[in-house]
Amino acid sequence: MGSQHQRKPTARSFVQALRDKYCLDPDEGFGDGGTGFVQIMFATGPRTPRKGDKTGGKAELGHLKTAVLDHSRITHAGIPPAGLAELCPNITDLDLSTNLLSSWREALAVLTVLPKVKSVSFSFNRLHSDVNLIDTWAEPFGQRLEHVMLNGTGASWDVIKALGRHLPHLKELHLCKNDYETIDFDDTVDPAALTKLEILTLSENHIRSWQEVWKLRYLPSLQSLILSGNPLEDLVIADESNKTADDMPPETASTRDGQEQSHEISRDFPGSLTSSEAESQSEDDATDIKVDYSEIQDLVRDVLGNVTRSSLENLKKCVLEEYRSKCTPKDTQTESKDERSGEIGAKQAVDQPDSSRKDTDQSDGSAQTYDQSGTGNQILGQSEGGLLSKPRPDVRAGMTPFAQLKSLSVSDTSVCSWRDLEALQNFSKLDTLRVQGIPLLQDVSPEDRRQLFIASLPTITKLNGSRVADSEREKAERFFLRHFADKEDQPATYRLLKEKHGELSPVRQVDIRRGFNPWAEVRLVYGGRTVEEATLRTNQTIGKLKDYCAHLVKQHPSRVRLYHVARNSWEDGTSEMTELFLDSLPLSRYDMKDGDEVLIDVASSRRRTRIPDSRLPYQFYQPIRPSSNQACSNRT
Repeated sequence: MGSQHQRKPTARSFVQALRDKYCLDPDEGFGDGGTGFVQIMFATGPRTPRKGDKTGGKAELGHLKTAVLDHSRITHAGIPPAGLAELCPNITDLDLSTNLLSSWREALAVLTVLPKVKSVSFSFNRLHSDVNLIDTWAEPFGQRLEHVMLNGTGASWDVIKALGRHLPHLKELHLCKNDYETIDFDDTVDPAALTKLEILTLSENHIRSWQEVWKLRYLPSLQSLILSGNPLEDLVIADESNKTADDMPPETASTRDGQEQSHEISRDFPGSLTSSEAESQSEDDATDIKVDYSEIQDLVRDVLGNVTRSSLENLKKCVLEEYRSKCTPKDTQTESKDERSGEIGAKQAVDQPDSSRKDTDQSDGSAQTYDQSGTGNQILGQSEGGLLSKPRPDVRAGMTPFAQLKSLSVSDTSVCSWRDLEALQNFSKLDTLRVQGIPLLQDVSPEDRRQLFIASLPTITKLNGSRVADSEREKAERFFLRHFADKEDQPATYRLLKEKHGELSPVRQVDIRRGFNPWAEVRLVYGGRTVEEATLRTNQTIGKLKDYCAHLVKQHPSRVRLYHVARNSWEDGTSEMTELFLDSLPLSRYDMKDGDEVLIDVASSRRRTRIPDSRLPYQFYQPIRPSSNQACSNRT
């Protein structure tokens, strides 16, 4: 039966697992080693190499585009020195989830030798966070990678940001079940990270506050955000009173940054003053210098705004050049003094930033002293407002939070307030929402809950996977108004809808069972006379009534026609008749009531038939057409 079945090893490399699953072993053939089963593999042959393609036609698995190696006990990459160009160079989708990988070194090694991969899953591999390894990886990796699954890996946000910087085309990222309580992401610190990201999944983590989610608001391409299964307690967007420094107006934040930058430079540049130090200078020193301080103030704004990231050496040159160009001829003497003092102070600050020696400047009326930390003071100018910096341009100025967000999922969260739900109206492009399993409106039926959600979310066109039609929205808004009309705690949406639809009258409760009688006393009329006053059960079918009437008039049921005349019709003279033609319908469908009439009509027929005895409660016969002999005798 072939070679004996060998037990698979407990750990193996990625290359070994790939060969074991997708390559045939010529020694074992097609059998499975004597188990009585035959393994059938469907695989296309190697593709024909295209012009300029040096690897596809020669590779053993050149036809392989999707490799699924989950639960394969892979512990390391095991890449041969020649790479995988001769084995599987065309893989675009790779699944390595639920393996034993523990280092990003092995993961990056696989991605490096598979340059065509667009989707990869490392989910449920406990990869150790090694940001330095990712940032210092020598060879490029994931240049075409668009979809990455890191569920259950425990990947830190530092790793996520490092990957985002090295994956320029990353569009979809899954980070479920990573025990996140906070989101450590700041686009101002890592502006190049996750710039192309469109779909972010953070389901089943431990994120409680919307303030953590708010940190993702300036991802420029984010369109879908999935937060299902998190204990989110609110969805409120930060208002003006709770805005952080990042949410301050551009001029406020940038002015603050400029002032902080001015203080920082004053510590490293011994020829500058802080605002408080400038105010403490005496008027005598100001008289000796005789400089137009408004020009100095504008100069510092321009310099700090233009050379934010410059070195101190470049800053020194810019200060001297800008100041020389702005001074007037009458300030020539002052310019020479300030220029010499600026050159000496800047040179000392650059060449000896940590010197502990004390030195005295040669300029008149100006002195600088160095302490143990290397800081010093030099008079450059003085004004009532101190030294100010030009506001640094804010790259996020004018940007809308979550500007591209179209889809949001907050199912199975702890949202329990209408204020949170109504806050979603602030997302300008949000049109798809999943909001199931939340405490809000748990005591309401699913149908009513959907109507209330639709009414409170005017921009949503797809709710919980179902499209919202215009007619459904109209009914939902009216239902919302009637639902909260008599309640004290009315959501803000109620006032908006009331302005739109006005005051609505309450819906009347109509009981369709009211007036229904299980019995009806009617008159059965045949040939202009009442043949019987019968009490009929209204749930009986018309076919049963037709059989009964046929028995009364001694006709076959197929020849009987019944017509219903309501009592109110013959009382007011209209005499409207309705034919009871469908035998399977109950009498209640024709609103049969007491005092109504049922007219019996018999269709004419040349041939009279005998009614079977089994259809009659007692035996009776109809006249039978005479035989041919009797007809002849009658004619004679």
